[in-house]
Amino acid sequence: MENPHGTDRAVLDSRLFTELTAQLGLGLVNIKPTSGSTNTELAQLAGNGDAGHLSVYFTEHQQAGKGRLGREWVTPAGSSLTVSVLAVPGPSFPAESLSWYTMLAALAWSRAAENIGGVPLGIKWPNDLLAGEQKVCGILAQMVPTGNGYGVVVGTGINVNQNRDELPVPTATSLRLAGAQNLDRTELLAEYLKQFAALDQGFRRVGGFAQMPLPGNNGKSLRQLVSDKLATLGHEVRVEFPDGSTLVGNAVELGADGSLVLEYGTGQRKHVMAGDVHHVRRADGKYA
Repeated sequence: MENPHGTDRAVLDSRLFTELTAQLGLGLVNIKPTSGSTNTELAQLAGNGDAGHLSVYFTEHQQAGKGRLGREWVTPAGSSLTVSVLAVPGPSFPAESLSWYTMLAALAWSRAAENIGGVPLGIKWPNDLLAGEQKVCGILAQMVPTGNGYGVVVGTGINVNQNRDELPVPTATSLRLAGAQNLDRTELLAEYLKQFAALDQGFRRVGGFAQMPLPGNNGKSLRQLVSDKLATLGHEVRVEFPDGSTLVGNAVELGADGSLVLEYGTGQRKHVMAGDVHHVRRADGKYA
C-alpha cells in the first residue's frame, strides 16, 4: 500500500548519520526502531561510560517518553522526530551553564526547521517551540553524572508530518500543518545535529558564558540569539510554580542566568528559573 505521506514517513537513512559522525565529531550514534525513553536510555549509557560528548540516541517509536512535570509523551512511528543528544562539555565547564543546553537545542531546531522546511519557529520559554501560536516541539533536559563531572542529556520531540486529526491536543501542530516545504525527516534530523554541534562548539569555546559572543554568529551571544527567537518576550504570561503558587506578569527579558524576567504589579521584577509558563490569551482567543 502506498504511503499517503510520501517519503517524509520513510525510515531514516542511517548512511547519512555515519557520514555525520566523522564530520561533526559525534559520539555513539544509536538509531532504534523502538525505545522506552531516549533520555533515560542515553543517560544510562552516559553513566556507564558507554556514551561520550555529542552521542545521539534516536527512536522511531518512543513508548515511555516523559515531558515536563512527568507528563507522558508517546510518538507514533514515522510521524515525528524523537532524539536525545548528550553534551559533556568537560570538567572546566561551569555546571550552572549546562541549563542553557535546553535553549541551545531549541535554537538548533528553529534553525533546522527554517533551513530545511522554510518554517520560522519561536521559542516558548523554557522548553517548547511554536509554529505561530501552536506547539510543534517539546524539549526535556536532565543532568547526568559522567566519569569526570556532569553532562546533560537533551531530549527533543518535534512533530513533522501529522495531520490535524493525528495530534493529541488542539494547541499542537506539525511542520506539515505549518506549511513546511520539505518534510524529509533524515534531512531535518541531520540539520538539527549540525546546528546543535556548531552551537555547542561555540558555547564551549567561550567557556559556557552565555553573555559572550559565539564565534560565527555575527557577534551575538547565546543569550542574544535565544532572545531573538523568544516568542515569550512581550507576552503577558501566567507562571505556575512547583509549589502551586502562580504569578501573572509581562515577560520583558531573558536573564543572564537563563531565567525569564517578569514585570508585574507596580514595576516589580522577578527572575523565574522554574515553572510552567502559559501565554495569556485575550477574550477573542488570540494571544495578548
